Order: sequence, then structure tokens, then C-alpha cells
Amino acid sequence: MFLSFGYQNMNLELRSAKKEIFVVDDEFADLGIEEDACGQGFSVVGFESAATMFSAISRGRRPEMIFLDTDMPGTDGFEALEQLKAGSVTKNIPVVMVTAKHDQASALAALRAGAVDYLPKPFLGLMLPGRVDLHLTIKEQRETIVAQERKIKEQARKLAECRDFLDEAVSLRTGQMASLQSAILQAVSDLVTWPNGVDRESRRDHAKLRVFLEALYERGIALEEGGASVDRDIILQSARLHDVGKLAIEGSILNKPGRLTAEEFETVKLHPLLGVDMLEGVQGSKDVYQFLRYAKVFAGTHHERWDGTGYPHGLKGTDIPMAGRVMAIADVYDGLTRISPWKKPFTHDMAVRTIVGSKGTHFDPVLVEVFADVADSFGSYAIC
Repeated sequence: MFLSFGYQNMNLELRSAKKEIFVVDDEFADLGIEEDACGQGFSVVGFESAATMFSAISRGRRPEMIFLDTDMPGTDGFEALEQLKAGSVTKNIPVVMVTAKHDQASALAALRAGAVDYLPKPFLGLMLPGRVDLHLTIKEQRETIVAQERKIKEQARKLAECRDFLDEAVSLRTGQMASLQSAILQAVSDLVTWPNGVDRESRRDHAKLRVFLEALYERGIALEEGGASVDRDIILQSARLHDVGKLAIEGSILNKPGRLTAEEFETVKLHPLLGVDMLEGVQGSKDVYQFLRYAKVFAGTHHERWDGTGYPHGLKGTDIPMAGRVMAIADVYDGLTRISPWKKPFTHDMAVRTIVGSKGTHFDPVLVEVFADVADSFGSYAIC
């Protein structure tokens, strides 16, 4: 026997437009449960036995909740609960046991068997909306937590994979810094290409960044702390890792053709911290340390803004390392002039005007002046 208040004579194979709540009780008609007793948006569907309920589930019906009587002919409530919890498609459906028994032992047995609640009969219809709202809210929160845990595990896997590549490259060092850097950058490039679908043709020459750096050095502006001398090739190579943290961001977000949602943008904003975390796990010699030290600065600070409105730390003015201030300009120029799924590329002149227009807000005004002086000599290569 199949009962559905408000949907008499409805075929069992058809789904109601509302979300369904199953009530399984051989005395269902005597319970007096009306459809609105479970709140708006739900259809209360009655079954006189566990067998008819499982038959409906086997045909694709998926209730939001099940109220299940403990004492029924044939398969009793406890046996039905055991089957529900063993099923891959039914194990997470909240089940409330309904019984005429009022003893604590029965209630404890029901909860131990996997029920979320224990409701003695007779009960007032006014109790149901609160029970339904409580347990469906718990279910939604649990599903959200599970989804977040799955996402965190996937990001952790990507981080571990990147560290393995970097560690392996470092372990193969033969004394030539250039060879070591090449191995690291090749491993990272390959890792970026596969998980996030980045085209191998997007690897670009660094002639423009070199021109920019040379102009800075000529004006006595050095990236090195305290003016210490560092091989400029090391700086150029380490700059290539400024976006390494994007390896831990889902490709569907990075390559989304439209505007990002607020939640998606917050996810993308994690990549500077993720990049620093990846690079922190790599160990090496003095030369390797120098290379990675700059890579971490580039990765962690290239989205900070001169006026303090950037991320991830909201650094302001000269509190931003010089390498980060330089990379901020390089990264924006390259982003504006690069072909991407969400916009057409800017011309060189448009990109330069945009950067100059952000002098003193987004960018260090002194660096913008140097950039504007040398931008016309960049040629046809990308800046980073």
C-alpha cells in the first residue's frame, strides 16, 4: 500500500516536485501526519512496510528523511535500518525511529544502530517541523564538511606532488646551478601543464624582465637585501616560480571563461601562500638557498599593493620587499597582454597606460617611472 497526502493515485514511478519524506509504519493512516506537518516544500509519503519502501528506493526514489517504525510485520524497523545503513545510496539518509515503546533501552539501541533520533508515539504534529529542520540542517552541514575535506585532501595531494618534483630535482644537483634550476623549472612546468591544463606554449622568454632589472640596477635600485650581489640569472630563474602556488588551485577555476565568484576569487587569492609553502619544503646548498629565497619572495608578495590593499598580507609601501614590488608590475603587464579564457589581450600601449595609471596606488611610483622609461624597448617577448 502506498500513501501520499495531497497526491492520491499518483504512480509510484513518478517523483513529486517537492522533496520527499518517507514515513514507514503499518499503521501509517492512524498517525495523522499531514503534509504541512513537516514544513513547506516537503511531500510526506507513507509506506505500510519496509519492503514497499525499499521497492520505491530501488526505482530511484531518494527521500530527504525517513521516519521508520520499529515494530512492523515482515522486516521490522531495526532490520530495515541496518539495510539502509549498509546501502551505498541510502547510508547517509537521516532515519528517525518511531515507536510505541518508551523505554531507554529501545532508544539506545536505535541510536547505536545509526538512527539520528528516536520519537515515541503518539506524538504531536507540531514536533515534526522542528525535527525535520534540525536533522536536515545537520545533514547539509555534514555534506559541506565532507566536500571541504575532499577539497583540502586534493590540495594537499597537489602540494605533496609538487614538493616531490622539487625535492627530486634538488637531489639530482651535480654542481651546476643552471642545471638544477632547469630541472626544477621543467618539473614545475610539467606539473602545471597536467593538472590545470596550462598550455606548454605559455612558457615565455624573460627578455623584458631582464631589461627592466638592468634599468633598475643602472639607477642604483637593487633587489638584493643590503645591496648584496646576486647573480641576476638566479633572480630571473626564480621569478619563473612566482605563480607556483596555482598548482594547488583547481584548473576549472584558473581557466574559467567568465567572472569568478567571490568564493572562487578567495580560493585564487591563496596561491601566494601556497607557493611559499611549496618552496619552504625544498632544501639545498647555499646557491639553492639563494635561488629559493628569491622564489619565495616573488611567490609570496607579487600581489601586494603599494597602498596596502593587496594580498595575502596587506603589506604597504616599502614594507613590501623590492622583489615583490618589481614582480607586481611584471605580473600585471604580462597578465594584461597575455591571451586568456576570460579576456582579450591588451596592446602594449594599453598595458603601459594601465600600469602608469596605477602609480602610487597599486605600484611603487619610482618603479613605475623606470618601467615607463624602458617599456618601449621590450621587443616582442613577454615580461615573465
